[in-house]
Amino acid sequence: MTTEKFTLKCTMCGSTKFKASSAKPGPDDPLTCSNCGAVIKLGAVKARIEAEAKAAIADRLRDQLKPE
Repeated sequence: MTTEKFTLKCTMCGSTKFKASSAKPGPDDPLTCSNCGAVIKLGAVKARIEAEAKAAIADRLRDQLKPE
């Protein structure tokens, strides 16, 4: 079994460190990049990561189901 890791990265600077406005941020809560100060919405990023994960799964399944 192969494991794929998806990491939350700032779209402006690539940093992976963020500050949340609360201890348990919700989908509409902002996350602030600790490096450059860019603000993103957690829900939008979560949706993007979920789409990337689904695409990766579909690619893997497609590759495994190809006739040899």
